[in-house]
Amino acid sequence: MKKILILLIYICVSQCVWKTPSRAETVSQKEAMKIAQTFFNTLYEEVTAPPKLVWNGRQLTTDRLFNPFYIYNSPKGGFVIISAENKAYPVLGYSRENVFSREKLGEDETELLKQYAREIELIRYDSRIPTSSLDAWQNMSAYLDRVVRNPYNSSEYNNLSDERKEKIESIDRRNGWIVMPTAVEFVLFNPDDYRELTLEDLLEEESEQEEIPFKFYEDFLETMRKEQVASEMALEEMLSPTKPVIKSLGGGHFEITFPESVKMMRVYGMNGALGTERYFRDTPVVNVDISALVPGFYAGLVLSDSGKIYSFKLYR
Repeated sequence: MKKILILLIYICVSQCVWKTPSRAETVSQKEAMKIAQTFFNTLYEEVTAPPKLVWNGRQLTTDRLFNPFYIYNSPKGGFVIISAENKAYPVLGYSRENVFSREKLGEDETELLKQYAREIELIRYDSRIPTSSLDAWQNMSAYLDRVVRNPYNSSEYNNLSDERKEKIESIDRRNGWIVMPTAVEFVLFNPDDYRELTLEDLLEEESEQEEIPFKFYEDFLETMRKEQVASEMALEEMLSPTKPVIKSLGGGHFEITFPESVKMMRVYGMNGALGTERYFRDTPVVNVDISALVPGFYAGLVLSDSGKIYSFKLYR
């Protein structure tokens, strides 16, 4: 009977340590610390001293509201980057020999960390289920063993272009870093990758011709169109808010107006726990009710129809 009781306690503790919530929530620093400790034990094949948190990457996120990851240095000389979001992969990068130092970051390394932060921020709004990522969190020991022994054995790495693979490998050669090609398993929407079709795009295939009929007239119309768009945008900038405008209705109720229509909102407590989640359609004005939550500060992230992220802070 005593052995059965001990076994049940062990199972409960294990589930608490590696539990993956059904809704996306920030991985706590305490949980990340345990994963980092387990990672270094796997990396060095021995029980190591507790690692030290050296950076959380908050400066890389929208208005610095959330931690995208945690970076721990090991007393044995290496470091590991642990994701702060359980919809992303747990380990984003590591080194066996070199500790992490923000002062020594190069352009490529900084750009990669910004990519991780952006992906982790966007994955919170993605309704798809990240099966590979969730499997990694639920089978942590097997996942860590694979990352240590064969880190680039993944579909994400195999699908990279030769140029992208070379950039990742150059980071390894310069710093002794092993870095993941992406923090998430999905291709996420990035509005920066899209732009309006211009007259130059339409005429590109005909650029080798000596003369294009009506080109002068079409260029004149395009110039006038651009000037009109710029004028309308300047007027819109004056009449519409560029940041969320918060109106308190009392009792934990708020009305928030955004510069454009939004489709999803999440409100988090300062400890990173998800407080409320709502979806919208074709509206720039949303109502937020945190009257049922405990008093304190709350931070919200909103995804607009264009893919832009807005943030705001509330107090109840």
